[in-house]
Amino acid sequence: MWLIIRTLIIGVCGAFLAHLVGLPSAWLVGALISVVVVAISGIKVAMPKSTSSMVSLFLGISVALNIEADLIDQLIYWGQSAVLMCGMMAALLAVTYRYYARLPGWKMNEALFCAVPGNLAIMLAMAQDTNANVRRIALTHSVRLLFLVFLVPLFLPLAEREVTLRGFYIEHPEQMIATVFLAVILGWILGKVRVPAAMLVGGIAATLILKLSFGWHWKFPEMMLLTLLVFLGCAIGSRFDGLVLREVIPELKAAMGGLIITLIISGSFAAILHYWNDIPWTQAMLAYAPGGMEVMVAIAMNQEVDALFVATHQMFRMLTMSMVIPVLMYWLDKKRTLT
Repeated sequence: MWLIIRTLIIGVCGAFLAHLVGLPSAWLVGALISVVVVAISGIKVAMPKSTSSMVSLFLGISVALNIEADLIDQLIYWGQSAVLMCGMMAALLAVTYRYYARLPGWKMNEALFCAVPGNLAIMLAMAQDTNANVRRIALTHSVRLLFLVFLVPLFLPLAEREVTLRGFYIEHPEQMIATVFLAVILGWILGKVRVPAAMLVGGIAATLILKLSFGWHWKFPEMMLLTLLVFLGCAIGSRFDGLVLREVIPELKAAMGGLIITLIISGSFAAILHYWNDIPWTQAMLAYAPGGMEVMVAIAMNQEVDALFVATHQMFRMLTMSMVIPVLMYWLDKKRTLT
């Protein structure tokens, strides 16, 4: 128990420091980096195995809560751009998946998780419930995220922005409790029938069922979601316990290759959008960037381009990937069974 508490304290300190510095996804990335640094320095870290399943459940609920009628209306208005973005995501998945899958020693599900453009928290939570090498997936996504977080703002500086925390206030606690209860039941049932990412899918399904049936509109308190991200960061970071840095050099090289492929594909589709729909280049690039949603939206606001356009496309990418990946995992399982 003390080992778990110590790991959480390390993660919270790292998350808070990352928040003060102003990193996007600070509560996840900060906790993850701090626990990894401590782990590779030789200090023992650990988290319960059930952590990722519960985090997946709440992430699924959170994803479904963000599906609003306005999002659909906006995507219809920007129909050509949304269709082009679907093409970009399909190309990214197909090309980067084949790239990673052909690397020596990589499993098919590892290649799929690494090929997903963004969705860091959800991909890591889903990977925890499989036989995939979570360290490999975390490193691959971290290379892409660190590039977007640290290098993009150097070319398009961020405006000063103040981050506020809303505490633990729950507007409709009865709706939240009912949703979580139904999500746990559905996640447990889906797990019994071996549906991939059962808790994530259960969270999405339960939320949409209650939302569409009763018109419920509620949100998780921000501090609750941040707490979940810290737990997830600690859980993933603890997987690096006893890691020797020289052992992951092949993964780092592979991640750089995947990053180059991702930037070429997303940049090409952004250029098509720029010339086809006469969308400003900066706006197109920020909308199609493979992850780092908070940074892209903040830069859009600072660069005086349509921040709603950028935010809608980034949200569309996140929601689409969250729902497509479980289906692709099921297809991979079937393919592996047949072979």
